[in-house]
Amino acid sequence: MKAALLEQGKMRVADIPEPQPGNGHVIVQPILCGVCGSDLHARDHADHLCDLLHRAGFRGFMDPDQPVVMGHEFCAEIVEHGPATGRSLPMGQRVVAMPFLTGADGVELIGYSNRFNGAFAERMLLDEAALIAVPDHVNSEVAALTEPLAVAVHAVAQSGGDGDCCFAVHGCGPVGLFVIARLRALGLGPILAIDPVAARREMAGRMGADIAIAPDREEQERWWRGQGMYLGLSDTVAAAATGAGKRAVAFECVGKPGMLRGIAEDSPVGSTITVVGTCMETDMLEPALMIQKAIQLRFVFAYSADEFAEAFAMIAADPSRLRPLVTGQVGLGDVDDAFSALIAGGDQVKMLVRPN
Repeated sequence: MKAALLEQGKMRVADIPEPQPGNGHVIVQPILCGVCGSDLHARDHADHLCDLLHRAGFRGFMDPDQPVVMGHEFCAEIVEHGPATGRSLPMGQRVVAMPFLTGADGVELIGYSNRFNGAFAERMLLDEAALIAVPDHVNSEVAALTEPLAVAVHAVAQSGGDGDCCFAVHGCGPVGLFVIARLRALGLGPILAIDPVAARREMAGRMGADIAIAPDREEQERWWRGQGMYLGLSDTVAAAATGAGKRAVAFECVGKPGMLRGIAEDSPVGSTITVVGTCMETDMLEPALMIQKAIQLRFVFAYSADEFAEAFAMIAADPSRLRPLVTGQVGLGDVDDAFSALIAGGDQVKMLVRPN
């Protein structure tokens, strides 16, 4: 079968063996699969990514010296039931699923495994127990957004944000836009979105941000003041006498060095910063500033099975809401070009690969 293979930093279409199902596995045909920011890093910096995950104790993560088929944000169609399956869903049923399979080293992440190919291929394996049926009213493009939306569902839940909070989302790439959409779906706000690209600021408004601005400390400070919160200690102490009770929650959705320090300076005293963007470089913080401003940092990763299901439930409740995030589709032969377009930035938000 055909697949887009990553090998030694290059993407190429190649023939690979058909997947062989084990007990409880089904064979599916990927319909659409999103390109993730981690995929972009894996293409150009596979050694770095793999070293990091191995140091974090992720057994079964890919060996960068061996070929791998990426793709973990997918909607697929069942084409065959493997051994010891309950056949709970019929052939032809469209599905989404958490991208995990159990291998010799334990749980392996589909798309970053040398043993199990990801969805940039004509067929792949999934665990039958993990399948969620996609109803007819949800198109495959939007269903393929379930996995990245689950990251946002988890991030918002871990942020501690509630109806007594005001929110700032730094970075309106896919991660930040999903966070904004999740906040709005929960009825939380107001939401300030911050991004240097005008097209992404416009998309942030479509996802539910109350205001979207280019990075500007003075403008951010004016917005926070309008919510009754202040960046400095003196103003915060003075305001405390009035009984103001709002809390500030910021989301770091960029993943570049210097972002955490900058957000700490540009956020109100007592803010919680939830780190969703994956910075792959060593970063510098100024602990004394964090202490003086009582800044809390929360780092989040992935999601639970319940959060994945909640992400799909959110999509099924209003499929049209997230559809504007899909800005392009390519076939297997153009995966490398799609990667390059996303790395270059611009107007692209979420690009999908159509393997078949």
